Amino acid sequence: MQSLEERSAALRRLEQSALNPVSESDQLSNRVVMLQRLIAPLYRNPSSKDLASMVPDPGIVRTYSAFLKSEDTGIIMLVPDLGCVNNDRIVTVKEECLKYSFPGAGNSFSFRTESHRLRHLADVTYVDDKLRITGIFMHGMITDIGDVPIESVTLLTPGMKTLTAFQPATVPEEVVLIDKKFAAGVKSEQFVYSKEVDPQLGRTYVLRVVAYRGKVVRSAGGFRYNELDYDKRRDAIVAFRVVEIGQDKRLTIVWRKLSETEAPKLKMPAKDPKERRQDDADDSN
Repeated sequence: MQSLEERSAALRRLEQSALNPVSESDQLSNRVVMLQRLIAPLYRNPSSKDLASMVPDPGIVRTYSAFLKSEDTGIIMLVPDLGCVNNDRIVTVKEECLKYSFPGAGNSFSFRTESHRLRHLADVTYVDDKLRITGIFMHGMITDIGDVPIESVTLLTPGMKTLTAFQPATVPEEVVLIDKKFAAGVKSEQFVYSKEVDPQLGRTYVLRVVAYRGKVVRSAGGFRYNELDYDKRRDAIVAFRVVEIGQDKRLTIVWRKLSETEAPKLKMPAKDPKERRQDDADDSN
């Protein structure tokens, strides 16, 4: 795996080469190098070595061993946000951050990809003692359903009705309005659905995330790419339970994915005619 310094040097070389005329084949070759060697590692899943300091207590794993044998289940650990991420991609080189030098720095997780992720591609992030829905190009809502055993939660459990009945918007203006409503909190029966919860030991939570398909264009080394190509864009409903809170506030969570379907595509207005032509060409592929 390339170090941050090696990636930066390679980016500078590609940026310099972009200033000089090159053939079409050279441009394609440069793009392949960019995507495979420089861009893809930014979106990698952490390895077992990366997560060596975030292994759940073996006793807890044994307690939920039968549950964890079922499909679409898992057990994870989240650490509080330690300020290790300066931006969405670079981890700060501080002593306390060195053991979290992977995307998301240990505080962000995606149930869709079943892995720790960059904060803006994650489903939940543990920050300011809250579990927040932080993903971009995404609808998200979460609620506390109480001290309910995770093994018994289904799509018919009280608290699920609002999640299962929700219809994703397909127009950008409607998406913004709905997002504002959930940011403020939506009450239905005895439950409040919002974009964050206060994680409590022995409580079970349910959430729905609609990670829209579409385009979030990034640029690196003079090359533009769609960041969402490096994510699993799905519409998922998940239940999870906080089973341990450590002295350092680390959370241990067991979870189950209850449903997952293809997410709708949200096409944002193009910024200029050239971009519209490119979008039309991409859509035709």
